[in-house]
Amino acid sequence: MAETLWDAKNTIGNGGKAAFAEIKQTLLGMCVGTELCNYCENNEATDVEHIYPKSFFPERAFTWLNYLLACKTCNTHFKLDQFAVFTPALSANATTMQRKKLPSSADAAFIDPRVEDPMDFLYLDITGKSFFLLPSLTLTNPRDTAKAKHTLSILQIGVRAALADARKAAFIFFQSRLERYQQVRDATTLADLERLIEDPDLVDTSNTFEAEQQQMLTGLQQSILRYSHPTVWREMQRQYLSLPKTKKLFEAVPEALGWK
Repeated sequence: MAETLWDAKNTIGNGGKAAFAEIKQTLLGMCVGTELCNYCENNEATDVEHIYPKSFFPERAFTWLNYLLACKTCNTHFKLDQFAVFTPALSANATTMQRKKLPSSADAAFIDPRVEDPMDFLYLDITGKSFFLLPSLTLTNPRDTAKAKHTLSILQIGVRAALADARKAAFIFFQSRLERYQQVRDATTLADLERLIEDPDLVDTSNTFEAEQQQMLTGLQQSILRYSHPTVWREMQRQYLSLPKTKKLFEAVPEALGWK
């Protein structure tokens, strides 16, 4: 019944279509980046994903806190109705759920991005150059470790080669933006800004130097915060002391450590 109602959600009563249009629009505003999948941070977020699969938890099919926007690759190729729970509830024993069997508990062994910060459970391997996502080495609670491992196993976001390559490209982009931010901040004339600006933008020479400089600085900051793979940026902030060039950049632009 939950599956049937969900498939008909846009025609439920007179307000079903409008309600779910509003739901999707609200979820778009909650994405990790500009309409980015909340799982892989790489693709366009197109699907209303049920964190707790409706095939196992039909009572959550229309629960607001169970919704997340994900891309079709993550939602239909990897997540599907895969899930893991702790059995019994509140224990540290995590088991993968089996199709056509009732869930053994509703205690999720899966990171819920609606209420949990994935970075409390995972870290990005930058120093090892793999750009894979791995369970955090600082985890001491076996339940947290189980959540990290099962989430990575189900979504495969840690080891998908295309994602690792995209994260590496994002790292290089963030470094270059931060370097350019430093150069613009240290500029002293409109001519300096003209050398630093990138097409198709132009320096408005009828404006004051201070106004043009601030506009460029704001644009560079926003280009970082709106780019794909925001986890890479957050890991650069978290790991900068072990990344020599990144450390130098953050020391030159210390305010960037607080950009979120």
